[in-house]
Amino acid sequence: MKLSGLVTVLAATVSTLVSAVRVPGADTPLFYLVATGPDSAGVNFLPVRLNGGSNYFSILTGNGPTAKFYFAGGQFVAVDPSGSTQPYRGLVNTQQTGTGTCATYGQFGTVWGSSTNKCASYNTFGLQSNSENSQLGARLVFNWVGGFYVCGSQKEVYYKVNSGDGPTDCTPIELYTVPVIE
Repeated sequence: MKLSGLVTVLAATVSTLVSAVRVPGADTPLFYLVATGPDSAGVNFLPVRLNGGSNYFSILTGNGPTAKFYFAGGQFVAVDPSGSTQPYRGLVNTQQTGTGTCATYGQFGTVWGSSTNKCASYNTFGLQSNSENSQLGARLVFNWVGGFYVCGSQKEVYYKVNSGDGPTDCTPIELYTVPVIE
């Protein structure tokens, strides 16, 4: 057998043994989100982690479990790390301002059920392919404007419409998908 034939057989065998994990009824396979940003931010290739409590706000450091996300019925959700079959809903936890309107920034995370925060946003997450390099995973977007930032020493993930919104100790990042494989 020629070397090229052997490589083809091996590639076909490996591809049948390794596949992306799917949740029943999901629109996408499971994926991790990893951050990329300027070297000065110190976050390149760090996975988004869940940070305990009833609201799992996302951080890039610490001991929390690495979040596993997917889309189901158009909703952006995460697997419950405790093994429950009810997923956590992805959200941007925008807060109400002193003028009674919702802020233009908020902490990114997930919540079991729903938040009591009337300004929390759930429904405008999407994935955008990288048109310059299709080998990269898709980039997570929210509202198709603004972007994600890493803020503070805990490396908390925030969404901001404008870079000057919200916390000031922040650096812009992008969140890319990496498939969960078995």
